[in-house]
Amino acid sequence: MALTAASGRASDSLLASILMIFVSEIGDKTFLIAAILAMTNPRLTIFLAACSALWLMSILSAFLGHAVVTFIPMSWVSIAAAAMFLVFGVKLLQEAREMDGSEIAREMHSVEAELSEKDAAAKSQLAMEAGEAGAYAAEGGAEKFNVNVDVDGDGDRGVEAAGECSSGSVLSSLKNLLGLLLSPVFVETFVLVFLAEWGDRSQLATIALGAARNVYGVTAGTILGHTCCTGLAVIGGRLLASRISVKKVTYAGGVLFIVFAILYGYEALNLKGIA
Repeated sequence: MALTAASGRASDSLLASILMIFVSEIGDKTFLIAAILAMTNPRLTIFLAACSALWLMSILSAFLGHAVVTFIPMSWVSIAAAAMFLVFGVKLLQEAREMDGSEIAREMHSVEAELSEKDAAAKSQLAMEAGEAGAYAAEGGAEKFNVNVDVDGDGDRGVEAAGECSSGSVLSSLKNLLGLLLSPVFVETFVLVFLAEWGDRSQLATIALGAARNVYGVTAGTILGHTCCTGLAVIGGRLLASRISVKKVTYAGGVLFIVFAILYGYEALNLKGIA
């Protein structure tokens, strides 16, 4: 009986998490980032990079919520989750009511502009590093000779110069190491998606679900939901984003979040022995 109840809670958490991710992520910023990058880069690389970032975020968020239960009574966790989902639900319904149908186009233009700006900055940085490398190579022989003379004459100054050079190249060395292990496109996509998801509504909702539901079901559900959404984004995200009604998806998300709020509120009352 206990095993059946546990499996039931896990399956409920799985389904709730999948639904939450779908209504939160379709047409969202991370969805559009994957869709736009997949148009000019290998789709498999974009898919794996975006999924890796979202999987990591899902695991961290779900278990962060689960850890909260060890410090706060479950009844208070349920009350907090109910309040958060109620606020999110009402806000989504208000946003949906104010939408005029052009939101997805504006968001897509905003993401494209942001990606173009980052790409231009990266190219400028590469050009600067290439110029510095050329200047260093041109003067390499003389500088090596001077360094040798300094070391022979003053060992402390030589060690200090070497330390400054080493500390200055730590970040560059880490970046080069990542570039060797993973393609630059993978690293860029991973960072962009991870930062875009950090503090997002779906992350906060995952924390709340992880606190109030079966953490393994929530983790599996959010990972599965993110994987499906990212797959849709990579395969035909731009076309899908132009065809779907973001207003209807937002309405559905608002209703779903309010349903979650009611369920968690009822659960909190049961835990306090009121209902």
